[in-house]
Amino acid sequence: MVTVDDLSAGGTLPEPIVVEVVAVDWHPGKKRRAEVELQDTAQNPLKLIDYEGAKISVNWEPNHRYRISRCNVTGGGRGHDVQLAPSKRTVIEPLGSTQQNTRILVVGDTHIGRKKHPKTKAEIDPLGALTAAAEYSVNQEVDAVVHVGDIFHDNATHLQTLLTRQQVFERLNEAGIPFYYVRGNHESKAGNKLLDELEGITVFNLSTTGTTVGTDIQLFGADHQPEGNIPWDNLTFSKTADNGESILVLHQTLQQLSGEGTKNVDLSRIQRPFDGTFDFVVSGHHHDATMTNWNGIPVMYTGAAERMSTNKDPTDRVAWLLTVTDGSISYEQYDIPQPESKGVGR
Repeated sequence: MVTVDDLSAGGTLPEPIVVEVVAVDWHPGKKRRAEVELQDTAQNPLKLIDYEGAKISVNWEPNHRYRISRCNVTGGGRGHDVQLAPSKRTVIEPLGSTQQNTRILVVGDTHIGRKKHPKTKAEIDPLGALTAAAEYSVNQEVDAVVHVGDIFHDNATHLQTLLTRQQVFERLNEAGIPFYYVRGNHESKAGNKLLDELEGITVFNLSTTGTTVGTDIQLFGADHQPEGNIPWDNLTFSKTADNGESILVLHQTLQQLSGEGTKNVDLSRIQRPFDGTFDFVVSGHHHDATMTNWNGIPVMYTGAAERMSTNKDPTDRVAWLLTVTDGSISYEQYDIPQPESKGVGR
């Protein structure tokens, strides 16, 4: 691999060089589009002068790598023995971000088995929605799919669970993507049977002991409990939640998380054994996506994966792509495509 040590002023690159952008000074003038601070694979500093005449279309981004070939090498300055001076014949290939990140797709309240919208009675397709979300996770090459409860509705049949196994779980398993979940307040005998069969192989029921995903995320979960009566004496807690960003997964109501009273979920009691706080909380049960916070911690209600909210102008038939980069959690909404043959209705 070519490094700065192989370069000399007055010639061209002997072979392509791979560099990482450290910083960019855009529009510095004097016919220069940008001055780009780089480092090679040996972490030697190097500068590139992006001349307007070279007509480079690359959008230089810090913490991204590029492969550069057919580029002029000139004398440097300000601590650089040489610098790169591209021309119209220079080839620059973006190689992507150098930052390590872990991504999970969070989805909830699929209610496979339901066929009608609870308010409008329009036809809905919960299995189609979860299948589309699974395919999106494969295309995005996520590290895991996390379901926040109510995978199946009470009336889910053996045939519906078989199709779920074929279209969702087998697809994720082929792609090497684990499926983590907490149980919601809706269950079916056929659905529970399927989850039990796949437990520890393709699907994993989250608990308060913690599960590490990638290098940046630690997942904790608690199954739904009526009126928030979490069985504290039956739970085993990890002593710490310091292996990356900690995310708590629940299936409880917003009032139980943010209000006061005997029927509420005591987040303080959940997080107390961890010697710290959770960085993010995701929950199901609400079919309309919304964001709130608890003591400064973001709390996301994911909304339903299919159209089934009874609120006016709701956010449903969505999933969420959560990304952890350098100790920070970001998220973006994924609107699950609506099949053309299916009615929506509100």
